[in-house]
Amino acid sequence: MLIAPFMPGGVLVGTVDVLLLGAAGNMGRLIAAELAGREMSIGLAGRNSEVLTQLARRLSANGARGEVRTVDVTEAVPVTEALMDARVVVSTIGPFMRWAGPVAEACLDVGVSYVDIANEWPAARRLLDRDRHARERGVTLVTGAGFGVAATETLVLRLLGDTSGAPARVRVAGAPAVATQSPGVASTIREAMSQGAVTYREGQVAREPLGTGATVLSLGGVQRRVFPGPVADLEAARMASGAPEVVAYVPEPSARGADTASYAWAEVTWPDGRVDTAELRLGDGNRATAAIAAETTARVLAQDGSGAWTPCRRFGAALVTDATDATVIVHRAAA
Repeated sequence: MLIAPFMPGGVLVGTVDVLLLGAAGNMGRLIAAELAGREMSIGLAGRNSEVLTQLARRLSANGARGEVRTVDVTEAVPVTEALMDARVVVSTIGPFMRWAGPVAEACLDVGVSYVDIANEWPAARRLLDRDRHARERGVTLVTGAGFGVAATETLVLRLLGDTSGAPARVRVAGAPAVATQSPGVASTIREAMSQGAVTYREGQVAREPLGTGATVLSLGGVQRRVFPGPVADLEAARMASGAPEVVAYVPEPSARGADTASYAWAEVTWPDGRVDTAELRLGDGNRATAAIAAETTARVLAQDGSGAWTPCRRFGAALVTDATDATVIVHRAAA
């Protein structure tokens, strides 16, 4: 493992606040800038030391502190060595179905908290299943700290309010607009979609061929064709609401919005038949993810709270609007 200090003004000795895995990628660079803007020291970690060093120079020019660490997540020992000197590990490396587990286990082994931006249902569910282990170790694990999970989760929590009873059904959908999509993100999406259509019915996981249950929703004032997808929004909505029927929709790849904004939507159906809905609007989905991930990381550093979490269930429904310029509109049915 190569460790090199940032350029002038950025030399550190000892522990960094955040070890950022995948810092050389598109999302990694965006998150690094957000972390630096919150004055956290950063270990920029990845396989491409040249790209990481260039990023370090740019961040250092703005007063950031940290160092470059050459790390390959496929090699367990270097990963463990790298994260031992961090307070929190932030992972951008997908597919998360493949890599979130090993990195989270390494964090649990050495007692370091963990945040990722996963939006794959299997990855999120497996990480959330580590709740007991995380509490025993006094470690905070947060999965889905990005637009994909947090944007719909905040809407579900707002619709639930202070109600103690569970709704009969929850449906959510997200339609991010992004300026760029890396080959790595495209690969992660393809691998996730191989799980087929996953929903909750009567409190149990239901699996069907991808495309089953397709429907049309109004997102941003535009009718878009969507279908149930194996995304982490599903698990976040189920855990937040306790509803026995939960569906998380994704837009068909050919579906286009009317503008460059990203949208999220949530619908809560109550046992008496009332239906409440909410919609969120913000700009570029990648930049929103970077801001949400950095804000989540800052709160993990500042607050105790061991266990395995989704971001808004741990830090509240206001997390997204605190981190971004998102606007939220809630529509409640008459009592």
